[in-house]
Amino acid sequence: MGNTSFFQEGYTPPSAFYFQVKFPNFPEMDCSFQDVSGLKVTVKVTEKVEGGDNNYMHYLPSPPKYADLVLKRCLLQSSSLDTWCRNALENFKFEPLDLQIILLGTNAEPMASWTVFRVIPLSWELSALGSTKNELAIETLTLKYKHFKKDS
Repeated sequence: MGNTSFFQEGYTPPSAFYFQVKFPNFPEMDCSFQDVSGLKVTVKVTEKVEGGDNNYMHYLPSPPKYADLVLKRCLLQSSSLDTWCRNALENFKFEPLDLQIILLGTNAEPMASWTVFRVIPLSWELSALGSTKNELAIETLTLKYKHFKKDS
């Protein structure tokens, strides 16, 4: 067995720690996050037995279901993102936005990106505060979205 490479020559796989989040309709929106998760789509199937032949099963797919998107960052005093969230969660005035998650290469060039459509806030959470810890206060924003697509 020879030396087999899974990657093209000269290709450096992207690191998961170098990324950007952008709100294209609101370029002034503060988008520095330390953690992004929930970019996930699944399709469930219903199993149907072949009529008259119990040896075969048909799988009928349901529409895709998208996970909640979770963004985490250090708590900011005042921000446009905070205003957008509070307006939805406190005043029940939802303004769906699109956002883009961009995975960056070593020279800050985009290596992959995904556009997430019709995002609305579901919850906002502050990390536990403890007088015996020396940690940053982290805010967690959970978002629901209609769908996402990988950009070309």
